[in-house]
Amino acid sequence: MNESEVGYFQLHSDRGLNFTLNRLVQSIDKEELQSIASRINTLEDWVREMKTAGENAEKDGRLIEAARYYQGAEFYMENGDDNKIELYSRSLALFNRALPELANDRDSVPYETGFLPVIRVPSLGKERGTIVIHSGFDGLIEEMYPLLQPLAKAGYTVIAFEGPGQGAALRIHGLNMPFNWEKPVTAVLDHYAIDECTLIGMSLGGYLAPRAAAFEKRITRLIAWGAMFDFYSVYRLRLGNLKYRLLTLLLDLKLSNIVNNLIQKASEKEPTMRWAITHGMHVSGTQTPYDFLQWVRSLNLRDAAMHITQDVLLIMGNDDHLVPSDQLYVQAQSMNNARSVTTMMLSNQDHAAQHCQVGNSFLPIRLILEWMSSLDRR
Repeated sequence: MNESEVGYFQLHSDRGLNFTLNRLVQSIDKEELQSIASRINTLEDWVREMKTAGENAEKDGRLIEAARYYQGAEFYMENGDDNKIELYSRSLALFNRALPELANDRDSVPYETGFLPVIRVPSLGKERGTIVIHSGFDGLIEEMYPLLQPLAKAGYTVIAFEGPGQGAALRIHGLNMPFNWEKPVTAVLDHYAIDECTLIGMSLGGYLAPRAAAFEKRITRLIAWGAMFDFYSVYRLRLGNLKYRLLTLLLDLKLSNIVNNLIQKASEKEPTMRWAITHGMHVSGTQTPYDFLQWVRSLNLRDAAMHITQDVLLIMGNDDHLVPSDQLYVQAQSMNNARSVTTMMLSNQDHAAQHCQVGNSFLPIRLILEWMSSLDRR
């Protein structure tokens, strides 16, 4: 990842595809991505073009770019595609070849019937503590790896892990995501005999990490990098208020057949919706769209926020196309027993308005370190 590459670029007319392309910009030249994007109109186009670009980059010896292209292709492949796991595994092998230090930092934590993949980066200089960090619904630790370096340089041992429902924990070990995220976090803390740490959760991790902090008190500082009090609220942005209220009513009434039929019909017209629902079912381990949406509704902090007693930092962008911006304030107000709550709403002025500050992801790292230093001075 190139720390000097700052900006959120218009690479595709579809906002979701454009966001995913911008996630690749930190590793791949944006002009090359823009050229590829011009040939993408469907998800099938996406998979084909990303796979081809990965093969070309691999032939040219651009291993990190090839790995990221393969990850991009795998992301939109349908579950059950025989090439999905092969392409994902290929991306990991390329990362390990290109970055021997990453390969050396890899580890794993036993968890239920499988393992949680870990990248453990030792601190540099005077030891200041331990940071545990994870992503959300579909982030990968390889994507996070460059962000770990400045944290280690600041004196922190950094443990990045993929929990159930994420990365290889899902793809290789078949572990689905639970609502009670304290379970995998506790497994990580136990494995490394960590007495206290700062926990950072990105994207959906903005719900997962606070949920863990509510019940795992070895977490002494909490950072939600992408505030999220209620995961189901994201559907308000996608559906609009009228459809959102209708869906909520149907779910409240437990009208599973109607919900499944409506989503099936909508998915026939919108392939991206079909992919999103089937992907969500895969992550959650649910069997129907109705079951998946009820699982989504279970991911909220209504019964957990009162138990959060740590110092808390909430970070969000004011043009987040995935999560309503009011989640920052709802989440902050819910944490009325926290030692302290600091909120940061970032904007386009710093190229940081998008989800998880894609476009300037090193800015939150700097702000996180400044916030932690301010706590140390108290």
